[in-house]
Amino acid sequence: MLAAVLLAVVLTSLLLASVNTYAAMKIIRTKELKFEFWSLPWFPQSDKAAEVIAKQLEEVGIKLELRRLESSVMYPKIENFEFQAYALATSQSPNPMGMVNSFHSSYCKPGIGSFWCHADPEVDELIDKVKTTTDKEILRKTLWKIQEKLAYESGFIPVYLTQSVKVIRAEWKNYTVMSGGLVEAYDIWSMLYMYKSDKPEENVFKIAFPSDILTLNPFMTVDLRSIWVINLIYDPLVRLDKDLNVVPWLAVSWEVSEDGKVYTFKLRKDVKWHDGEPFTADDVVFTFTEGIKQETSRFLGLKDIVERVEKVDDYTVRFVLKYPYPFFLVDLASGYYYIVPKHLVEGKDLKKWNNENPVGTGPFKFVKRVEGEYIVLEKNHEFWIKGVPKITKVIVKVIPDAQSRFLAIKTGEVDTERYDTPITLVEQAKKDPSLKVVKAPGIWLVYIAFNTYNFFYDPKVFEAIHYAINRTGIIEKANGGYGYPLYTILNEYWHKDLAAPLKFEYNPEKAKKILEEAGWVDIDGDGIREYVGPTLTPTTTTPTPTPTPSPTATATATPTPTAPSATAPVATVTKVVEETVVKTVVSTVEVIRTMFSTVTREVTSVVTDWTPTAVLSVVLLVIGIAIGYVVRRR
Repeated sequence: MLAAVLLAVVLTSLLLASVNTYAAMKIIRTKELKFEFWSLPWFPQSDKAAEVIAKQLEEVGIKLELRRLESSVMYPKIENFEFQAYALATSQSPNPMGMVNSFHSSYCKPGIGSFWCHADPEVDELIDKVKTTTDKEILRKTLWKIQEKLAYESGFIPVYLTQSVKVIRAEWKNYTVMSGGLVEAYDIWSMLYMYKSDKPEENVFKIAFPSDILTLNPFMTVDLRSIWVINLIYDPLVRLDKDLNVVPWLAVSWEVSEDGKVYTFKLRKDVKWHDGEPFTADDVVFTFTEGIKQETSRFLGLKDIVERVEKVDDYTVRFVLKYPYPFFLVDLASGYYYIVPKHLVEGKDLKKWNNENPVGTGPFKFVKRVEGEYIVLEKNHEFWIKGVPKITKVIVKVIPDAQSRFLAIKTGEVDTERYDTPITLVEQAKKDPSLKVVKAPGIWLVYIAFNTYNFFYDPKVFEAIHYAINRTGIIEKANGGYGYPLYTILNEYWHKDLAAPLKFEYNPEKAKKILEEAGWVDIDGDGIREYVGPTLTPTTTTPTPTPTPSPTATATATPTPTAPSATAPVATVTKVVEETVVKTVVSTVEVIRTMFSTVTREVTSVVTDWTPTAVLSVVLLVIGIAIGYVVRRR
């Protein structure tokens, strides 16, 4: 009897738990697995991937109806969660919190710039823990746990990291190859040390941009074109080396307090602004204090981290944090926080500052800009790193058409281009001895996302998709084989060992099984799965019946002749009751599950809650024990 009761309890718990595995997120199901699937036509890495993904998912009964939209139409709708699903790419940074923070429930709101939504208190708790953890091992394990949960539960599905493929004139040498690609914004090293001639006047570097920069204001820049130019004029406190480690820059050294909340930086004493004025701690304090106070685009993210910035002396500054943020140095090195001259900028509205004649401390000085056409920079001969840059002049030319940019590189009109060379032109470049093809881990994470805010949320479907997509095949067909399969929101190319070692094999049959067990079956033969409710497997939920012992058999095995007639009826009744209890539990739980997941509209929201199911579990347990007690007394 006890075994039956325990079986009922375990069975009840398991089944009810399966209903509420994802209790933090509301389950939202459509009648069928059919989605309008958006893509950007001008970004081939994700657009072509969208085509391949749609075909692969169709094979397992998920229909993605591809629709191409321009960013001016697509982005506002995504930010307001007025979509079903889409394919896009998001840029990568060495600071893992850029990706991790975006899955905090505080970002799961329309109209604040979020492109995806995940609202799970457990994930929130883990993210908040990461922000204040100073122990490296705990930090790594917590990040792994976040990635694993999101891989199985979120509607954000990483597909691959692009490989940067850039064509450059063959005469250039001594450049650096690092994550992000050749002469990307983080790659200051190439712009300092590469050259093509021993004659300085010949080291003019010309680069083609697809469109003009948006601003020269380092406080408000958000586009990578503007950042590329500003990065050559201004300096940050610290930078990243080619292996993405934080290294000194305007700050020569730093100390961190035991509680991890105070960072004290020693500054260089041999640095001058382009107008000849000395660089001091006043410039650093002004930049961060005003950038945060005025809530500028670049510095706004520091508002919740930095309590205050103080001047200790002319060449020492102190940052006091609100909590011990473990990625503060990485943030400073990768967040594009450029120091500006207080004596020129003080008193200005930083959000409206045009900065038409920028003055920095960087390796290049601003010379001229003709909007929509070109920008000219020249070497800063008083740059604090002696002997660099080797380049004497930088010319940015705006060439909108991709084919025209490539032709300009071939003819020597420019030396390379701002973004990757289109894959369709790479093979042609490989055959040209005057050109070189440089490859590196790219900056773009290509992904697909579902609107889990108000349209669809079923984590088992997302899990099935991980197995249903052939990432290697997608990379081959969408990007010429230039890319790296990704399975989690962090990756080894940008985040090293903080990236969880989780992978999903390409296994369409497994995907189908997951979908069927989750209640998604193609019932009308149109190739698209409909929701019919989860299935139960009898072998795992129903105990194997044992034959009722007969009086004869019992008499033969038992020395007392009267024992069979006395015990057999009781055993029979007990067994029937036990089986009835178990069957009742199974049936009741299935009713509960159906009640909690019945589709009554085209889109049905089901908010799972432990309270009713917990109560039902207790009730069923009490009933089972009561029946057992009564039968035993009989």
